[in-house]
Amino acid sequence: MKVGRAVRGSTEPSDADAHPRPGRRTSGPRERLSEIGRQRFAGLVTRVDSSLPARCFRRFILINGRDRVLVLGGQAFTTIIPLLIVVAGSASRQDPDAFADRMTHRFHVSGSSAQAVRILFERPPGATGAITVAGFVVLVLAVLSLTSSLQRTYEAAWQLPALGLRGILHSLTATGLLVTSLLVLSLVARALRHLPAGTALVFVLRTLAATVVWLILQSLLLSRRVPIRHLLPGAIVAGVGQAVLSLYSALWMPHLIQQNADRYGIIGVTFAILTWLIAICFCIVVAAVLSAEMGGATRVSGEPGSIGRSRATVGPGL
Repeated sequence: MKVGRAVRGSTEPSDADAHPRPGRRTSGPRERLSEIGRQRFAGLVTRVDSSLPARCFRRFILINGRDRVLVLGGQAFTTIIPLLIVVAGSASRQDPDAFADRMTHRFHVSGSSAQAVRILFERPPGATGAITVAGFVVLVLAVLSLTSSLQRTYEAAWQLPALGLRGILHSLTATGLLVTSLLVLSLVARALRHLPAGTALVFVLRTLAATVVWLILQSLLLSRRVPIRHLLPGAIVAGVGQAVLSLYSALWMPHLIQQNADRYGIIGVTFAILTWLIAICFCIVVAAVLSAEMGGATRVSGEPGSIGRSRATVGPGL
């Protein structure tokens, strides 16, 4: 055996161990701590990236959520303002100030703000007819545009193609259901608010009713292509969000209208309504994204338009 060569099984260090080769780095405590830190940071990034808020934010960006919020808000404004004017004209045949007084009471405004609301919604003296043919056509087109945009938002969140005329009929039915439910809930809330614990009772009732409505609403907007069980988490989120938004609007809208009316007059009232509608539309787009993520849609990554077909679309709609 040659001298200096390590004996197999010997506990003495070899020449290679005693004299490390040039360029070979030993793993010291600092390097091991650095590697552990990198691994933990990579694990944290992975957990954050796969979390529900991160997935929702990514889907919101990929469907151009900001643009959809602004488009929905603008279309809602061009639909609701003419609709309110038509309702004001129809409800004020006997008393020109009836609807305007109801709106000031609803928004809890007084003084210059109440005067601005009355100017916006009261019926002019000697006015005849509630709506012209041109006004009716514009109102119908505005409703169709709003319902189509709302449907495309949910279809984009779930990555479903448009269905043409059949989809438009479903979206119109969904919009009618939403408007009817809001009117009915408003009347029921007004009747129950004077009871003991009426506010809490109204909140629970609004949440339960809105959850059921949004469950049906999502199914219609998606043309029954997503099973109901996948839509239930999104319906619960939308129902709770609608109830919370109703309470917040009752507190926030009077202050917003009062502030804008004092600064800008009658145009300030329209600014306040537009801001309110944009906030509502933001909540709707977020609800669509949450529904897709919580309902089992395929997780998204990459550039806009790279989202795959949702696996939740397989199967019957009911």
